[in-house]
Amino acid sequence: MILHDFLPSGNGYKIRLLCARLDMKVILKQYDITKGETRTESFLAMNPNGKIPVLELDDGQCLSESNAVLLYLAEQYNSSLLPPDPILRAKVYKWLFWEQYSHEPNIASPRFWLTHNAMTDLKKQMLPDRIKQGHAALKQMEEALAAHTYLVGNTMTLADICLFPYTHVAEEGGAYQLSEYPNIQRWIKEIEDLDWFIPITQV
Repeated sequence: MILHDFLPSGNGYKIRLLCARLDMKVILKQYDITKGETRTESFLAMNPNGKIPVLELDDGQCLSESNAVLLYLAEQYNSSLLPPDPILRAKVYKWLFWEQYSHEPNIASPRFWLTHNAMTDLKKQMLPDRIKQGHAALKQMEEALAAHTYLVGNTMTLADICLFPYTHVAEEGGAYQLSEYPNIQRWIKEIEDLDWFIPITQV
């Protein structure tokens, strides 16, 4: 399998982190999204949305949307990350859907704007509300992690692999201080201490 990716991307890192957890080897092909490298004809043939990550399977089929790729890999190779109990599994799905709507736009976008020279006048206007909503998202995670080691109980699930990437680098844009969220800090360390863990910068 080939993972078409941009190394600083949390969405791509989700898949790299899951592959590390599953002890799966994938070929990494990197693109610089700041230079339009995902807008070429060949890339758009893999993903008409023109975004990374894209997982190219051995038979040539291509899967896009990071959380859809996570679900595919977890269902194919490790069901323990998706609890058999339907209620617990639904809670995992809830976090995956919530991440794309309430977390990623408010945590990841400010980080990208502020670290990749992507700020515009419109984004400057949007930033205060994004930060406000980002704090609300972190507070929701903080409260969930006050009750359990991981987001869905005391066993790691796909929800943790999904939420870890952008959460652990939230401070990079300068908009958030994770010291305000001790349960999140504890959870981050819990994951970083796992023997299969790889950092976001690791190829």
